Amino acid sequence: MISAEVNRTAIGMVRKPHGIKGGLKVTLYSIDLDMLQNLEQLFVNSGNEWKQLTLSNCQGYDDYAILSFNEIPDRTEAESYRDREIFTLRDDMPDLGDDEYYIDDLIDCDVVDENNNNLGKVVEVLSPGAHDVLLIQDSDSETLVPLVEEWVVEIDIESRKIQVNSAEDVE
Repeated sequence: MISAEVNRTAIGMVRKPHGIKGGLKVTLYSIDLDMLQNLEQLFVNSGNEWKQLTLSNCQGYDDYAILSFNEIPDRTEAESYRDREIFTLRDDMPDLGDDEYYIDDLIDCDVVDENNNNLGKVVEVLSPGAHDVLLIQDSDSETLVPLVEEWVVEIDIESRKIQVNSAEDVE
């Protein structure tokens, strides 16, 4: 078992098994196939422990990838990975520019509007299609905000704060 204190970052979400040889259909976050092929250590959290995976093959498509791992020999085994995130060590990820971030960096950031009113915290980043969407939760409600310039004014990862426009400000 790998230590839980190791700094990992999510790189994708397994959607479902693909084929009979244990392939996984995966939506990738903030990473392309070239970067993925250079990662030596990938992990899946099985609930109570981390399982290390070795990538044997990957193919990219418009909005997903098909990944095969040495440790997943067939469709039956692949089924147990449905709806699980795939992680890598944060230190293995490429360095980012000043205005760049990984999706994991947004989780638990405080979200405020243009008047600095607290709207809650980012609890999840959804990838439903054309663009990512922030799921913001406060004590009694959830709000969805598209992760596009029209809606998101500023992302300050260091301060753990995201400023968004209100619906009235977006035309």
